[in-house]
Amino acid sequence: MAGHPEGTLTFLLTDLVASTRSWEASPAGMRDAMVRHDRIVARCLKRHHGEDGGRAGDSVLAVFHRAGDAASCALALQREFAAGPWPADTRLTARIALHSGEVQHREGRYYGQALNRCARLLATCHGGQVLISQATEQLVVDELPGRAALRDLGLHRLKDLKRTEHVFQLVDLDNPKEFPPILSVPRQITNLPAQLTAFIGREDELKQLREMHRQSRLLTLTGPGGAGKTRLALELASQLVGEAADGVWLVELDPLSDPLLVPQAVASGLGLKERPGRRMADTLVDHARQRSMLLVLDNCEHLVEPTARLAAELLKGCEGVSLLATSREPLKVPGELTWRVPPLSRDEGLRLFADRARLHESRFQLNDGNVEVIGRICERLDFIPLAIELAAARVTLMPVEEILQHLESRFALLTGGSRTAASRLRTLRAAMDWSYELLPESEKVLFRRLSVFAGRFSLGAVEEVCGDSGPGRPNAIGLLAELVDKSLVMADAGRYRLLETVRTYGRERLLDAHESDALQGRLGGYVLHLAESRAPGQLGAWLDQLETIHDDLRNTLKWSIKADPQLGIRLAVALTIFWQLRAHASEPRQFMKELLEQAPPDFPLHAAGLHLAGYFAYLQLDFAAARQLLDSALEEARAAGNSLVVLRALEATGLVATATGAWAASQTALDEALALARDLGEQQLEAGILQQLGILASVRRDLPQARAFLEEGIALRRTLGRTDEASMSLTFLAAVALLQGDNATTRRSVAESLELGRTMSDRRAAFTMDVLACLSAIERGAERAVLLAGAASALHEGSGNTPPRIWDDFMSPYLQPAREALGPDGARSAWEAGRRMDYEDALQMALSTVATYDSATRPTPSAAR
Repeated sequence: MAGHPEGTLTFLLTDLVASTRSWEASPAGMRDAMVRHDRIVARCLKRHHGEDGGRAGDSVLAVFHRAGDAASCALALQREFAAGPWPADTRLTARIALHSGEVQHREGRYYGQALNRCARLLATCHGGQVLISQATEQLVVDELPGRAALRDLGLHRLKDLKRTEHVFQLVDLDNPKEFPPILSVPRQITNLPAQLTAFIGREDELKQLREMHRQSRLLTLTGPGGAGKTRLALELASQLVGEAADGVWLVELDPLSDPLLVPQAVASGLGLKERPGRRMADTLVDHARQRSMLLVLDNCEHLVEPTARLAAELLKGCEGVSLLATSREPLKVPGELTWRVPPLSRDEGLRLFADRARLHESRFQLNDGNVEVIGRICERLDFIPLAIELAAARVTLMPVEEILQHLESRFALLTGGSRTAASRLRTLRAAMDWSYELLPESEKVLFRRLSVFAGRFSLGAVEEVCGDSGPGRPNAIGLLAELVDKSLVMADAGRYRLLETVRTYGRERLLDAHESDALQGRLGGYVLHLAESRAPGQLGAWLDQLETIHDDLRNTLKWSIKADPQLGIRLAVALTIFWQLRAHASEPRQFMKELLEQAPPDFPLHAAGLHLAGYFAYLQLDFAAARQLLDSALEEARAAGNSLVVLRALEATGLVATATGAWAASQTALDEALALARDLGEQQLEAGILQQLGILASVRRDLPQARAFLEEGIALRRTLGRTDEASMSLTFLAAVALLQGDNATTRRSVAESLELGRTMSDRRAAFTMDVLACLSAIERGAERAVLLAGAASALHEGSGNTPPRIWDDFMSPYLQPAREALGPDGARSAWEAGRRMDYEDALQMALSTVATYDSATRPTPSAAR
């Protein structure tokens, strides 16, 4: 092989099993064996056009231009190693891995991520086995060596690599062998957060709760705030991860204030999106019906009734689903077992105080000199975990004797009575009061203002929403650090949060200070600024940023209905694409319904509200309601001379007309919208209208006109620096090009759209995968086509996208012959294998499929019609 190959290559890595032990047992025998080993390797590389890429001990790296040659070489190596002969006690057994990708060659060595992945794949392999990555499988599947086959081993995590790998085994049909499961990293399916502090005690309680979990599919931990319900539930759930095949999923309900959003919160915890025209509860049941999973519903008390209704539906419709809830009261669902979280024992209280005190003062020790005082502190605090943690945080400011003195003064009015829940609530309130009143005034102000945030928040948000302006403005970083040190604020992966009990207390203090409305208004201004600050080329980052403040967006919209409806409308307009791309259509529709019902007749943004309500009715496939609302919006906007709302309502009217088959009406509305967008200089809206005109032309089978509109819209977005907003235009261009027989444009457009989808975590990439499935039916084989279509189907279902009938009509002429070629069993197997993939794995498979087009030359037969 002349020179050193570079670019996209296939790598073969070998490793000898137990060679160190053989060298120790028989050095002379191993020397003879390695001579034969090297001859075999050299002979096989020469025969199959491979280059020796270097040695590391007993391992060999070989490099190939063609993946088929690498596979043939691997099979030949294993056959010759198995045939022998070898010196006594030194039979060599090799494991081999193949992977394809791009590398660089410098100073006689190869470098690149492809080699890292190949090495990690080799580490999972057994002696005598050949493993192949998905990238290589796509290159060799249609040109396997003689008497060889591929066995699909599924998706696996490789050590230190973020992306999972779809692994295949190269099987020698002349000498098939069975191997144990490969040695990949176990996949843990859970979103339980890592705990930053030790879990103290509760060993007996956990044993009891595990038994109760086996007895009932709904277990509710009850008790007052601060009793440790959440932490105990998370500890129990972490112990049950291995028992739920489809995962353990945490759903935090405390940021929610709207009972209608409970199903959405659960869906978000599972990574599901809304499906237009369907109740979210039904989508949840459909998803969970065939799965075995545990859902942890945390902090249900303020939403008991809607949570109970959803729990009942899930338990009735999904036999494999179990629920673990925390609440201050039972859900009262049939079959529920409730368990009241007791206070800590004296020993547990002492251990908790000492552990948390050491977090603030590393030299703190529990000893004979302070154990009695700390015991009295814990007793005074009724052994409530949160109250003990707050007290322990004060060891840097005062000795434990002084802490006890302050507490006894504070609790003088609480003596007597039993340790009932009411008594413990009074105790916690007194502990919160004591902790709050010890704060300097500047920390008091910041603490109560932080309670305006519904969920996690950033330092930047604190400075903008909670800080004071002027030259004497306190240092928010320093004050926040002090509150973290005093256990009133929790640091959480670069962000911050308040425990639900602490947040509730802070809001009471905020109301007492008459600052609640002012702070909510400042929060509204802050989130509105973020929502309106989408810069060209930053769509993905903007979407991710809004997702982190989603709870605050919800609460701000709810507050704005009565307090500031104009801010609410502005925020809703800015969030439209966020709601659409992240499939949250029911939230804005409900918000607009409530706002329009309560807005005064002369509300200046009434037409804009009608347009938004109509648009989100369209996204939920309620076309009758959408038409009525959009007609009203157009009438009001024209009367008021509001051209921008007229433009947006015309575009939405065209969308509804296209979806309902009223193509002439759609053409009229979109033509008027396009002319108005150009008159107003609204180029961003113009690009979107060009996309819709392209789609309309394609369904009317005017392919040249469809292509012209789509290419013009994409070019305009590129000019505006908003190529990242062109993913769907690129997908529809790929489909039109495929219908025209221009497969090269289809490939390029699919590749770019998939990359944009990955950047933005855009589940609409399922449409792009559909087009790729159709292309694969022509160029890559039936199995790959049906596998991609199955993966896309699951993504459509999970993300809430419901492809219209005309989309199915487009795909059928490509996919139906592929299904027939595989036969009923083969088609079903490939389809289900695709549907089992999650979003990341499906997208990676699609990207790998596209990537192989650039490194393999294949004939392009005509599409079956």
